[in-house]
Amino acid sequence: MKALLHVASGALAGRRVRLNAAEPVRVGRLGRADIVISQDEQLAPVHFEIAWDGAVCRLLDRSRRGTQVDGKEIAEATLGDGALIVAGQTRFLLRIVHDDVRTGLPPGLPRPAPSAALVTARAGALEALANQPEPLFAIVDAARTPRILALLRASEDEHRSLFEGLQGEVMARAAPYLVRLEKGSELLPVLVNEGWGESWGVYLTSPRPLREVRQRLRRSLIVRDEETGKRLFFRFYDPRVLRVFWPSCSARQKSEILGAEIEGFVLEGETSEPLSIRADVARS
Repeated sequence: MKALLHVASGALAGRRVRLNAAEPVRVGRLGRADIVISQDEQLAPVHFEIAWDGAVCRLLDRSRRGTQVDGKEIAEATLGDGALIVAGQTRFLLRIVHDDVRTGLPPGLPRPAPSAALVTARAGALEALANQPEPLFAIVDAARTPRILALLRASEDEHRSLFEGLQGEVMARAAPYLVRLEKGSELLPVLVNEGWGESWGVYLTSPRPLREVRQRLRRSLIVRDEETGKRLFFRFYDPRVLRVFWPSCSARQKSEILGAEIEGFVLEGETSEPLSIRADVARS
C-alpha cells in the first residue's frame, strides 16, 4: 500500500506527494515546509505535518488557525483513504492505494479480447511513447469510461482537469485530464494496454511544467467557426477528431494549438497505428 497527498485546490492544484514511511511531510507557506504554498497567505509557515508508517496515516496540526479533516477542526487525527484536509485556503486529499494502480479498482466493462493486430499496435505505441526524448504527457477523456478517473486517482502521476472552477467540479467525471507521465510511470502501460485503440485520448511532449502546458491547451477548448462566428467546443484530445482536423488546419491554427509549449502529439491512427505530429514540421 502507498499513501498519496494530493493538492486539490490553489496554486499547486494537481501536485501530489508520496508519503515516505521514514519521515513526516510538512505543509506550509515558508521554506521550512516540504510542500511550500507561498501563495496561500492563510497558511502558517508550517501548518500541518502528515506521517505514514506503511499502514496508518496521522496528521498533526502545527498552526494557530487550525486544520480541518472532513469538516472537523482537529489537533491531530488518524486519516483514512479519501480524507479531505483543509488548511488555510487550500484543500488536500489523501489517497491510500495499492502499489499497482490497477489493484483494488473495479474491473472494466467486459470487452472482447483485443485482436492480434491491436496487441501489436499497442506494443509499438508503448515503445514509441516510452522512448520520447521530451517529457511525456497524456490528455485522457474521463467521459470515455469511469475507469480512467479511477486510474488517475490511484496513480502517483501529476494530473489536472482542463476544466476550471465550478465547471471542473461539476464535470469531473466527464472532463479531459492532462497527466504528466514521469519516466518509468506505472500508469503509462496501463493507459496504452487498456485505452489505445479505444479513443481514450492523445499524448504529447513538452519540456514545460504541467501548469504551462495546461494553460496552452485550455486556449484550444473553445474555437470560433470562421464562417458563422459561433463559439464551438473543440475535442482536440479525441484522436478521432485530431487526426481528421489536423491535416486541414492552416499554419496559424496549428501554431495556436501548439504554441511554444508543445513539441508534438502522438495518437492512434484509424487502424490503431501510432501517428506523430511534430511541432518543427507544423511550424515550418
